[in-house]
Amino acid sequence: MNLNSLKDIPTSFSLAKKAIVMCIAVSTVVCLGSLSWAFYVTTNFAETAYILTDNGQMALAKGISTADVEAFREPEIKNHINMFHHLFWDFDQYSLEHNMDRALHLIGNSGKELYLTLKAKGHFSKIKTQNLVQTLTIDSLKLNTTMSPAKAAVYGKLKIKRTDQYKEKTDQFTAFFDLHTVLRTDENPHGLLIENYDVQTTPIIE
Repeated sequence: MNLNSLKDIPTSFSLAKKAIVMCIAVSTVVCLGSLSWAFYVTTNFAETAYILTDNGQMALAKGISTADVEAFREPEIKNHINMFHHLFWDFDQYSLEHNMDRALHLIGNSGKELYLTLKAKGHFSKIKTQNLVQTLTIDSLKLNTTMSPAKAAVYGKLKIKRTDQYKEKTDQFTAFFDLHTVLRTDENPHGLLIENYDVQTTPIIE
């Protein structure tokens, strides 16, 4: 037996131990570095929010804590509600199709069912053929964001009149609905969808 090979065994064990220790140290440094980076990215993401601009759209804002996000979200929700009701209920024969196309991106199935019901009753065709103008005046808006989904109610007056006459038909308008958060798109910049839309008074044109 070669005595030199026996002498090399302790040396080999020593090198193996050093290699293992080195690997553990490198792995620990990599893990700690990854965790630190993940924490940094997560913290910065959590402190990033969108704020409502003057025209009702969203802009990216940094350095805002998550506790402040809801303070900006509530006026955005109100803007979404006003936008939908303006599009869905304010129109004449020329803006009807354009408004409906935009409005139906802001509401779910209940809104589409209401649209089909009004269409089946001939409401939209009468707007076109009789040269009518329909407007909704919102008197008040109630919003509860403490629930999920958020709850809201709109109270106002719905008016229909001919463009060449001063006489108009006025009905009290009340609508109750929920607001769900969805993905933001160009058609739905607020990232909200109205659901369970319940209108107490629907317009009837005689």
